[in-house]
Amino acid sequence: MLIGFFPKVKAQDVHFSQFYSNPLYLAPSFAGSSHSTRFVGAFRDQWPKIPGTFINYSFSVDHYLPKLRSGFALYVNSDNAGQGKLVTNNISFSYSYNIKLTRKLFLQPGLAAYYYSRKVDYSSISFSDEYFLNQYVGATSEILPFDKIKHADFAISSLLYTYNYWLGFNVDHLMSLSPVLRSDIKYTDMRLSVFGGVKIPVIHKTRNRNKEYIHAAFNYRLQSSIHQLDVGAYYNRHPYMIGLWYRGFPAINEYPTSSALVYLFGMKYKDYIFSYSFDMSLGNLISQTGGGHEITITYFVVQSNRQKKYKAIPCPEM
Repeated sequence: MLIGFFPKVKAQDVHFSQFYSNPLYLAPSFAGSSHSTRFVGAFRDQWPKIPGTFINYSFSVDHYLPKLRSGFALYVNSDNAGQGKLVTNNISFSYSYNIKLTRKLFLQPGLAAYYYSRKVDYSSISFSDEYFLNQYVGATSEILPFDKIKHADFAISSLLYTYNYWLGFNVDHLMSLSPVLRSDIKYTDMRLSVFGGVKIPVIHKTRNRNKEYIHAAFNYRLQSSIHQLDVGAYYNRHPYMIGLWYRGFPAINEYPTSSALVYLFGMKYKDYIFSYSFDMSLGNLISQTGGGHEITITYFVVQSNRQKKYKAIPCPEM
């Protein structure tokens, strides 16, 4: 994530390595995507070796109503950068509607409305003109922008899927599309995400009671002219899952020092899913950042027989 305080530089959104474990952040179309009631809690610690790192907490709950073919969700996210120097919070409400196009093809558009706030603690930030020969000489003469920003924002998305394939997009920070607000520092630049993948069953010659799948997937993001493409795959054999991802594909990423290999391990126990991922920074940062740690816990409320007849989106659950 890049952080800016000046008029031509704006804050950018946090990035999750386990983006399919945090589906409401990925797109509002995932509201109710499990066709049950789902609770998700996530924690991310990025670059712990560097002072003033990035800590993020998020929580979501979503539910699917079969009679309305609709999903509803509540999502809360808190991002702490620089040990409290920059704190971003938002709370959103999402809605999705499931449309059956054919017997095997479904379309799920989504909409999110949320309250966004960002606070900068300038008292904990030092400026070069406050010092002379390493001695403190007084307050800065810099003209500082707002220390608190609060406003409403919106996102729209759509998801097309079958029993084994999915493809979708999300457009976030729609308020920045306004010609009046586009140059306003209070409004974060629009974020475009395109994601998709395929679910491949592993077939054995001998009978195997444990279902096995390989999920190959990608996630592309564009924000503030910054491009990032993540590609990778999960291997799932109940109750375990392992995954390997390349974050910041070199052909797309304009800043190769931000690239990383992401290792993931997950386990399902009853109605819970526990997953952990480690980002191993590449390039010059490999020994300087400490990588990134991400933990996600998902809980599903037991489905009724009536809910089970509806086909859930085939994206990996962690």
